[in-house]
Amino acid sequence: MTIFFRAQAPFLGWKSNPFFHKRCCPISEELRKVVFRMISRDQATAKLLECERSLPQLYSKTAVDYRGRTISLESVRDYLAHERERFLDVVSMWPEPPGSGAKLLDVGIAYGFIPVLLNQVSGWECVGLEVGENIPIYCHLARAHNIPVHAGKLGVTPTPFLKETFQGILFSEVLEHLRLSPHLVLRELHRLLVPDGYLLVTTPHFARLANILKLLSGKNPLEGFPDVPTDNITEQLTHIREYTMLELKELLQETGFRVQKACYSSCMERGRPHGWITSLVPRWRGCLMVLARKI
Repeated sequence: MTIFFRAQAPFLGWKSNPFFHKRCCPISEELRKVVFRMISRDQATAKLLECERSLPQLYSKTAVDYRGRTISLESVRDYLAHERERFLDVVSMWPEPPGSGAKLLDVGIAYGFIPVLLNQVSGWECVGLEVGENIPIYCHLARAHNIPVHAGKLGVTPTPFLKETFQGILFSEVLEHLRLSPHLVLRELHRLLVPDGYLLVTTPHFARLANILKLLSGKNPLEGFPDVPTDNITEQLTHIREYTMLELKELLQETGFRVQKACYSSCMERGRPHGWITSLVPRWRGCLMVLARKI
């Protein structure tokens, strides 16, 4: 049955497939969701290939972002190659839209790969939030797929959205970059969500195998301070703070969310020599993914 629906997915689309209509489905709701995630991942894989083919047209010019990083066609391709598995894991974990016109906010949208996938595969109406200086540098892919991107910095400038605007918020690989209290930022995301709305947080796992091995060998897994003349060296760091699963769950519970699903994603280890170890010990994997709902 799974093979049949996977084969039909590219032609029918999940919305028009009778398998996904609860009243017509004779099997359990849980199995229906499992197959939905499998089909979503297959469709997302195909869509990523399509996005990759469009990159030469969208990122033909080299630019420098507000932190001094060079953004070129080569760097975008490298980023996609490195993050592809995370994108697919997010699509697999993200729930179906609760209804027609359900809105999703991607905080720190950057290029926009994930919202493009969620819009095309699942039907979410996606909106992006990004640092204003970065929008003309990063967001060509998102804009090419008609995803609006708004300028703003959570906790620093007021967000351009009303209370309870979104049914879902994606907060992927942003938490570790925050230079202000994560409680402040998560409370703002809580304000923007409708009651019972979804929040998906992904962030590097501090207690991952690579860091454990560094500690055992006497090395510090934390990012070192660069030799730069400045009165605030944290401005030069990429990751300000990384978290463990327990910390992340507690942080969400303290800011008005209930955890619905939590997993250690292997997206950082797939295809790497130590991947077989983390397949046996999931809590040593490199990425945390937690789906929570607003209380």
